[in-house]
Amino acid sequence: MDWKKYAWVKRGKRRQKTLEFFSKAINPLTINDIHEKTKIAISQASATVAELEQAGLIECLNSEDKIGKLYRISKEGKEIVTTICL
Repeated sequence: MDWKKYAWVKRGKRRQKTLEFFSKAINPLTINDIHEKTKIAISQASATVAELEQAGLIECLNSEDKIGKLYRISKEGKEIVTTICL
């Protein structure tokens, strides 16, 4: 496990909350789904998703689309969120 990423997620309440939400989702999520379910402002949800994607903890399934991008948690993201939730 990448302990730097673990600590980075653990330090950020929004990052942690968003990653936990991704880990519980059955289907891929949009930024609007995250905004509605976690009550994070849409701009903050977008920024948080971008951070998590850049860190490799979530992945975009349709990056060529400009609107309605779908995201899911990556294998590394699952490993980190499982450790945080214990």
